[in-house]
Amino acid sequence: MAAMVDEDAPLADIEAEAARLLDRAAEAKVLVRLLGGAAVGMHRHGPRPAVLDRRYGDIDVVVKKGQDRGLKRLLGELGYVPNRSFNNLHGDRRLLFYDERNARQVDVFIGTFRMCHTLELDDRLEMHPQTLAPADLLLTKLQVVKINTKDIIDAQALLLGHQVGSNLIGDAIDLGRLVRVTSRDWGWYTTFTDNLARLMPDVDMVLPPDAAAQIGGRVATIQQAMVGAPKSLQWKARAAVGRRVAWYELPEEIGRG
Repeated sequence: MAAMVDEDAPLADIEAEAARLLDRAAEAKVLVRLLGGAAVGMHRHGPRPAVLDRRYGDIDVVVKKGQDRGLKRLLGELGYVPNRSFNNLHGDRRLLFYDERNARQVDVFIGTFRMCHTLELDDRLEMHPQTLAPADLLLTKLQVVKINTKDIIDAQALLLGHQVGSNLIGDAIDLGRLVRVTSRDWGWYTTFTDNLARLMPDVDMVLPPDAAAQIGGRVATIQQAMVGAPKSLQWKARAAVGRRVAWYELPEEIGRG
């Protein structure tokens, strides 16, 4: 007798599973968008240099505030197990579920992405049909003070695959969004610009010359716009204090990411 297949169990392929989750959320009219590495994978609009391809570990999503109850119900139907202690403690802003079959987790942010810095996303979830907008993906990747190799690779992949500018039509990195977030908050600006400099292709990173030039040019475009943008009074006051006082939060480590 053939073994029964559980159609609602999470799929082994993480990108296929992320797409399945998004499809089911759309059917349930729950506004959810993907972020993290799997979202960067969905923005693979053509061949990437091998050095910018990587395996993705977990699924990260943002759900619109007020719709988290519907998402919790949906994740249960899709075969995910909640971390009840974490969810009871942090459930107003963040939830955690496990895919035990594939040893993965789903990290759910409710309307706002909070790690080293805070990024409000509730009014930006309809800008792309599956993921956060590319500018927001880049912000989530470059807000990590102790940035790691996978975040650098993902950010470089985003820059290689998207034009950078203001008022661009289509799937592009909105320079205005990057400037608005970082010109109001010196801490955001500092972490983002520190990490942006780390995206300049390294001589040890075997990138094709045209890809390295493309990434380098787009990094320079963002740097010039951020330096030249008017800054808020709050930004200037915090800049006077500088790095003598920590300008970021240290996020709680709860999984592989």
